[in-house]
Amino acid sequence: MKKYYLAYDERYKKAHSEGILWFSNNPTSDLLKWIEHYDISKQDKICEVGCGEGRDALYLGIKGYKVKGIDASESAINKCKELDNKNLENVEFEVEEIINLDNSEITKYKWIYAVGVLHMLVDDNDRNLFLKSIYNMLDRGGHVLLVNMGDGEVEMKTDTSKAFEIQERNNNSKGKKVLVASTSYRSINWKNHIKELEDAGFLIEKTINTQNDEYGNCMVVYLKKS
Repeated sequence: MKKYYLAYDERYKKAHSEGILWFSNNPTSDLLKWIEHYDISKQDKICEVGCGEGRDALYLGIKGYKVKGIDASESAINKCKELDNKNLENVEFEVEEIINLDNSEITKYKWIYAVGVLHMLVDDNDRNLFLKSIYNMLDRGGHVLLVNMGDGEVEMKTDTSKAFEIQERNNNSKGKKVLVASTSYRSINWKNHIKELEDAGFLIEKTINTQNDEYGNCMVVYLKKS
């Protein structure tokens, strides 16, 4: 049986079959603030874990940053490559398991970000494996940005057995209603979120409550590997 979080691949497939993107083309504002905060050099390679359709990675690539985007969804990665119509030499995309990467094959990065990924992981073990994978991908002294839906107070989670059930949802790029896989979601409060991050080994440098058009209320964290 497919893991529940792979329902996102079905959602991408359906959206793309109708000639639309699931997400908008607008870059994530919290990502741009993170890059400015650390004054990230265009000589450093950045990894986006869970890049989806590539809106952030492609935006950074056009700005001259070196970016590798990985995602478990083959449909999403194919769309990234299709949208890379400038054939950017500084951007690459690859289908890759993002929950439990093999340590022996991990490339190390100084900068990693993941937008809207952790909140799709409902199971505690999946969340822990994901965070440890990110930690293991990080150079000593490296930094991570996580952006996920939630207000830091309300806790809830969807039924993972229903992740592949078809529901009518609003599409973010066109504002139209589309029948797609319901997928999965979990929100967590700040106390428990900080605990899972510290348990994975991260130093927490900054926590922020923000809002954006794509996800609404978001929890943003700046992390470091000591």
